Amino acid sequence: MKTIQSTSTIMKVAIISAATVMSGFALIPVPANALSLDGSAKATTPNVKVDTNANVNVTTDSTSTSTANEKARLQNIITKGDQEIARRLASLSKLTSKIDAATKLTNADKATLTAEVNATTSGLNTLKAKLDAETTIVAARADVQSIYTEYRVYALVAPKVGLIKVADDQQVAEEKLQALTQKFQTRLNAARSKGKNVDALEAVLSDMIQKVNASASISSTIQAKVIGLQPTDYNNDHAVLSGNSAQLKTAHADNIAAYQDAKQIAAGLKGL
Repeated sequence: MKTIQSTSTIMKVAIISAATVMSGFALIPVPANALSLDGSAKATTPNVKVDTNANVNVTTDSTSTSTANEKARLQNIITKGDQEIARRLASLSKLTSKIDAATKLTNADKATLTAEVNATTSGLNTLKAKLDAETTIVAARADVQSIYTEYRVYALVAPKVGLIKVADDQQVAEEKLQALTQKFQTRLNAARSKGKNVDALEAVLSDMIQKVNASASISSTIQAKVIGLQPTDYNNDHAVLSGNSAQLKTAHADNIAAYQDAKQIAAGLKGL
């Protein structure tokens, strides 16, 4: 019996001294009571705790953070988009007031511009509702992009209203000046028939006619070219409005020069 105990003790000591557990890169000695007589590990290891949920918790936390970031980015896009829409709606409201207050716009042009501003306003309101309901960043970005590409409030609509208003205003002045040239011609013909020398006044009238005709040509051409433009036209050619404002300024200068000619002719007729 003593021999058996001695042998068992020796085996147990040998097994204990040799037994270790690999954990990462560290070797963790296993206490004697963790091993059976034959060297196998017992079912319980009271000094070792393993969190089996560790990897699951890390993955869940990472996913939650990513989802929160996505939601924040989405809301940021929606908020900025709503701000841009609101800014444009305010500008469109001012354009409506400008159109309503214009007294020299033709009825046709006023109706066309009013319809376009109203349609743009309605479209942007519909777009806002769509943008606010988006649940993905891709869809929200597409909606924001359409604020620019589909409506072109600042690139086309607002400049268009301004150009048409100026063109129509100038055409009213040009029609009056053209009517005046005809009256002057009648007066000068009558003076010449009475033996008056009207050569100098005829030269001034010729200049007046040339100036007002040039101005009228510019104004009518721009009105006809601009009134039908749509956002797709601007998308296809960003220079579609280029030069129109400068041409209208030239037309305005011609009208001023024609008016000065008219004053000179009127004064000359009084002196005959």
